[in-house]
Amino acid sequence: MAETVPAVRAYLGLGSNQGHSEEILDRAVALLETLPHTRLTAVSGTYRTAPVGGPEQDDFLNLVVEVQTSLPPRDLLGETQRIERALGRERVVRWGPRTLDVDILWYHGSSAADEVLELPHPRMEERRFVLEPLAELAPQLVLPSGRTVVQALALVQAQAVERHGDEIRRQAARRGGSQMDHLALQAEIRELAREKRAIILAHNYQRAEVQDVADVHGDSLGLSQKAATTDARLIVFCGVHFMAETAAILAPDRSVILPEARAGCPMADMVDVEGLQALKDEHPNAVVVSYVNTSAAVKAISDICCTSANAVRVVKSIPPDREIIFTPDRNLGAWAAAQSGRSLILWPGFCPTHELIQVSDLEAARAEHPGAKVVVHPESPPEVSALADAVESTSGMIRFCRDDPGREFIIGTETGMLYRLSQDVPGKCFYPVTREAVCPHMKLTTLAKLRDALANEAPLVSVPAEVQRKALLAVQRMIEVSP
Repeated sequence: MAETVPAVRAYLGLGSNQGHSEEILDRAVALLETLPHTRLTAVSGTYRTAPVGGPEQDDFLNLVVEVQTSLPPRDLLGETQRIERALGRERVVRWGPRTLDVDILWYHGSSAADEVLELPHPRMEERRFVLEPLAELAPQLVLPSGRTVVQALALVQAQAVERHGDEIRRQAARRGGSQMDHLALQAEIRELAREKRAIILAHNYQRAEVQDVADVHGDSLGLSQKAATTDARLIVFCGVHFMAETAAILAPDRSVILPEARAGCPMADMVDVEGLQALKDEHPNAVVVSYVNTSAAVKAISDICCTSANAVRVVKSIPPDREIIFTPDRNLGAWAAAQSGRSLILWPGFCPTHELIQVSDLEAARAEHPGAKVVVHPESPPEVSALADAVESTSGMIRFCRDDPGREFIIGTETGMLYRLSQDVPGKCFYPVTREAVCPHMKLTTLAKLRDALANEAPLVSVPAEVQRKALLAVQRMIEVSP
């Protein structure tokens, strides 16, 4: 188990000259935001430069990021190398072309000099393409020569470097912002919520800083139950569209706000009313169980809803002489069928994020953490669930990891869950099966969007009265079956 240290400041240099370099750098910055025990605090602008040394090749795009991390330097190096591999980096030719290069330039209070890691980076004072972006973030940082970054930069002005743009920095800002920005925005959000008598609900897959400011965080079932019982004037749902719709179904007399109107669910979009009605017509005696990850219109023609936390209980509640149509998640449905002993007619939908979790990822994670237990979400592919020590909803993951005597756990679900586990189950270590399991829709909600949504009381999510009335029956049956 890796030893952690108090959070310190570090600077990482990123470069790319193969493929769509700007997209690769933006993706790398987004993946850095998901590292354990690490918070991205600043991103420089992007700079274009000709390669220094090595074979003839295309120009590089370069930038620098600042992080606060409690990962030891070698653990941080391992994480950055995993990001390089995830984005196609192959270490073939020294100084050769690269899809992505991530270097630890500076790690406060640490030095190293061996074949694996050199800190501070031995060549950063010689490279204008490193010093230009670093000067944006830490102009007075004192380098090993005794010079500040600005002073060192003045000595390498003859090297050709040009400013490329700020788009990657703007993208990172839209994804979250700095820690100081977070604290100020969180204070503003809490005051607005108090003034407007609003309750803020956040799903476990939301950004860490959004979870931190929420009144309630949890899985779909727990948040649905809270929406049904709250006396708040406004319900602000930090999640995706179907979740806000479910809150509007349960609390039709309240205003429900979704801070990011574009936050949808691809799996929910995989089933529509026309297709489900056609399947119902083929099986007129079937009970339709719809995962809560569906639109209000689909819920309205369903008999009962379920979440990942109660899918097995819901399926078991259906009389044995009735067929069961399960929509839209084929993986959750297959797991519920196996656990309940019932045969289900499965809609062929799936979660694109959980489909990224593969057996090879699980095997690699187990090899890296041989003493850790594997806990995966039932939206994962069946072959992954079959290899896990436990298959749990996000709330079930918290209970399992808290109650289990183990100290290390490999988690197979959206990466936002690792933050929730670190908060709710302190003193234990959590590792993702893969860091690629990031839901882009869940990450659209930022503190700035939450603040603006509260201030403007918009965007509002509503459900037509007739649809609400029919969908409510299916959602209420789900809650009645739940413990």
